[in-house]
This record gives sequence, structure tokens and C-alpha cells, in this order.
Amino acid sequence: MSAGVGPMHEAVENLVQNCAQVQRGERVLLLNEQDVMDADVVGLIAEAISAAGANSQVRWEAAPERGAAIPGELLESIASSDKVIAHFPLSPSALEESLGPDPGVVVVQSMFRTKQHFVSEHARYHWGMANAIYERFQNELFAEGRRWRFASPGGTEISGVIDALSERARQLDDNLAPFCRSFNSPAYIPVASRGCEGRAVVEYTGGFRRIPLDHPPTLVIENNIIVRVEGPPEAKRWVDEYSQVLDERSERLGTPDANKVDSWHGGLHPTAECIGGDIGLVGNAGTKMAHFHVGPDGAHIAAQWGDLDMWLDDEPVMANGRYAAGFDDPKLREAARQFGLSHWR
Repeated sequence: MSAGVGPMHEAVENLVQNCAQVQRGERVLLLNEQDVMDADVVGLIAEAISAAGANSQVRWEAAPERGAAIPGELLESIASSDKVIAHFPLSPSALEESLGPDPGVVVVQSMFRTKQHFVSEHARYHWGMANAIYERFQNELFAEGRRWRFASPGGTEISGVIDALSERARQLDDNLAPFCRSFNSPAYIPVASRGCEGRAVVEYTGGFRRIPLDHPPTLVIENNIIVRVEGPPEAKRWVDEYSQVLDERSERLGTPDANKVDSWHGGLHPTAECIGGDIGLVGNAGTKMAHFHVGPDGAHIAAQWGDLDMWLDDEPVMANGRYAAGFDDPKLREAARQFGLSHWR
């Protein structure tokens, strides 16, 4: 199958050139999840690698059981490559433990598996620009001490101050490796919170599967603690379920901060679609959705809200799940210019 010209071609070139940055003469391992990854897409990626003057090796593997060690033969194949493009579940921390912090290989991981994923706006948006957006927010704009506020059409109205440390962010940081990068933009690092107050309407349950609720309950937050769950009579089922979650956490952890707001978490990618269902983790990249992590354990309680408005120090950043019309960060404008883009959002 020829790469040709079109959305699929754009996505494959974005992966090979902008993300993996494949160079002439490199050895590139294409590692694919057996019976899940689309073989036609793998063929297109291999063609793009060859066009870049590099050599590709295609390998298919069954996904390992959760927590299982990476087989030695596969580790050897990874370590002997210059680049690995993995449409396959690999743990960065397990790779670093086995190969060391500087193994001389770049591992690109992707959650995309189908043609539908690869023709998406998400896959086609310039990877370098997406990376610049995340770095700008995570390293500079989400700064300790700034005031934040969220609102949504569903009734969410919450605000607080960005804190220094998030338990959930620490956990996620432990599962990173310096030689790994993600082609599908992830959610941003959970932003630590203090002084959160307000009412967060649970519009979606089910975690990344994003199951909409016809009669949403409301989490009431006081002094950075989720203190109770409220809702109309029609929402009794969900009020009871989320109340039980909070009660069980309080009993199990036995501390006053069992249900504190540890952090909030969402996406910054300007074009990523919000995808539900089993592959819904991909949708974490978009600006539409966000959720809390709670307690000293930084747990996810499957409570999400959508179509967000966000303010930082009263400056509108997002409106109805997209970047606000008046928000056009000068550093991101400059990054877009350097990447040859006419705009970044």
C-alpha cells in the first residue's frame, strides 16, 4: 500500500518525521500489538521510514499480562535499535530498569491502533507544536500560586490556587523514562491544588470510557475537601454511589484529608477529539474534559466534567472546551512560526 497523499499520509509523516525524527541510516524497530494494530498502517509507517533513508524491522507481539517482565529477546531487539515506534504496551519505568537511563535508543509510544485513529485531527496535528504547548503550560503557565477557576455548562463552578506538590503527579513521574516520548498527546501532569472551593457536577462516570449521566450528582468542596454529594431526587442512584465512594475512602484511609483535592487533570491538545469507549484514554489529550485526583493517595474517583471554561489569574484560557478566542500566548505563537505553522490553535 502506498503512503500517497491525504490524512493518513499526514499522520504517518507526523509520526516518523516530527515525533520519531527518523534519520538516514538509523535502525527503526516497529513493535506492534498482535491482532490489535492495523497491519496496513504499519506498512505505511515502514514505507515512510524507508523514504527517510532508514531501515525498519517489523515485529509483532502479544500484549504482556499486566506487571509481567519484558521478555529478554524483545529487550535485546529494542536495545539494538536507534529508534523504536511502539504500538504496543511498554512500561517506561520497566524499560529504564532493564536498559538504564541512557540506553542509546529513543522509544516512541502510541495508543493509536486503527486507520480511524490515524486520520484523526489529533494524529495529524504537528507533534512538535503539541509538545511545545504541553511544555509551556506545565513548566510555566501552571505555576505555583496562580489562581485557577473552572466552570462548565453542566453547572460546575470551582476555584482554588495551584500548589507545589501533587501525589498523583509524583506517581505518574515515577513511570516516565527520559528516552521515551508519546506520539498521542497525553493529559497534562496533574496540577496540584490548595484552597479549592465550589461545586463540581459529575457529568461523566466510568473513567476514560466517559459514560454520560442523565441525572448528574454534584460534589461539594469546602477548604479543599470534598465534603458531600448532592443532587435532585432523580440523581439519587449517583448521589448514593459517590457518597459511598467518599465514605469508604474516609474509613479506609482514616485521615481528615482522605477526600482532599490533590490535583486536577485534563488535556491541552488543540485538535484532539474526545473519544469514549475502550480506547478513550486517547481523549484525555483534548481540552474538553477534566477530572480530579483526590486524597493522599492521589486516586481517580471517575468523576469528570466537560465543555470546560478555564481561567488562570482571571485570564480566560479555555471556553466551552476549546482555547478561548482571546487567548493567544506569545511564546506559542513563536513556536508555531518556527514550525512553519500559520497558527497553533
